[in-house]
Amino acid sequence: MTIAEQTAAIEDLEARLATQKAQLGDLATMGTVITAILEIDAVLSVTMDMAIRLVDGEVGLILIEEEGELRPKVTWGVSESFVKSLLYEDGLDLSTYCFEKRETIFLSDLEIVSSEGIVLDSVVACPIQTRERCLGVMIIINKAGGGSYTTEDREVLGMLLNFVAVAVENAELVKDKLRQQKIAQEMAIARQVQETILPQDIDDIAGIEIGAVYFPAREVGGDFYEILKLDGRRFMAIIGDVSNKGVPAALVMSACSAVIKSVLAANPDISVSKLAETVNDLMSREIIKDREMFVTLFFSSFDLEARRLTFCNAGHMPGLFWNDRQKRIEELADGGPILGQFEGIDYKQGQRSLDSDDRLFLFTDGLTEAMDADENLFGRERAEQVFSAEIGAPPKEFCLKVKEWVDAFTKDGSEENQDDFTILQVKVDKI
Repeated sequence: MTIAEQTAAIEDLEARLATQKAQLGDLATMGTVITAILEIDAVLSVTMDMAIRLVDGEVGLILIEEEGELRPKVTWGVSESFVKSLLYEDGLDLSTYCFEKRETIFLSDLEIVSSEGIVLDSVVACPIQTRERCLGVMIIINKAGGGSYTTEDREVLGMLLNFVAVAVENAELVKDKLRQQKIAQEMAIARQVQETILPQDIDDIAGIEIGAVYFPAREVGGDFYEILKLDGRRFMAIIGDVSNKGVPAALVMSACSAVIKSVLAANPDISVSKLAETVNDLMSREIIKDREMFVTLFFSSFDLEARRLTFCNAGHMPGLFWNDRQKRIEELADGGPILGQFEGIDYKQGQRSLDSDDRLFLFTDGLTEAMDADENLFGRERAEQVFSAEIGAPPKEFCLKVKEWVDAFTKDGSEENQDDFTILQVKVDKI
């Protein structure tokens, strides 16, 4: 090699080193910018622009995996359908193969013309990945000055996409944290609404003992109960559940409670079946309307003077009645369907005579649907069993006993399988 040739080679090497140094500096700056962005779409848009400039590309797109599918997030000058039409190996298109195999792919001298009029000559497809998983794929088509993509292009894009993978995961973590914060805020609001509605003082009815407890789960549901005094010897015990969670359930629960109280204030002598029909019509027409929600309620009306219990079960768990004279449990199922979906439904009511030491046990489905480690349900039979086994306990103590039974049953089960539940017991002392 002549001196001139050696000098030229050295100058070429120095130029390449200078270019690489500049690229590394640019990549460091780009990495700082990209990892500072916490919004995924913005990260990918900036990445597409940087990548095309780094390797002198013409057009490209970025696909990100969502719910098991690669979905386009950034498209610059080329459609997803065209890229998906590029078959590669194993019967897979280029982007899917790159994603599943986690391999960078170079193609050149293709001479394919797309329906958009793009002449496809060279392609580079790079996975966007961490050690644990592949997040998506970036594809760049054609060099602006012609030619094929090089190993240097591969290295540059690889370094860039390492930053991108970190940025995408950071953005996902931030998004998830914000989602969790929003849920937590909604749950706090729902709890406040629920605590406002649930009665605080239920001990002022002569001749009656009442125990009622709401046991919350991870999410606040639509459980509620009411103890409504009609006069000195008459009162109503109502338990219900809204088919939803969080703020929507709490708001419907609040509206339902207000409807019940307003109807009873206007007509305290209304029958429980007519009360159910009125509440159903108002909830269907004014509150729930076309929403995919409904309410279940169990209405019970105690008349201590007439020694009579009247009840109506509107799509709820049937109540359990302890007939102390006969020492047996009776199921109270008369009523009708759920409330809030269809107007004009007729509801039936049932009746039982009352005697000293009779008891009414009401609960929401979170009790019977509590699961053990093998996903067996606590079930109605166990609810009857605990009712019978703890029949001597005062109502407030009884509620705590029920919780002990449920905790023992679910101790090795998953918290995700446990719902909130409410239990209520009314005991007649002396008539």
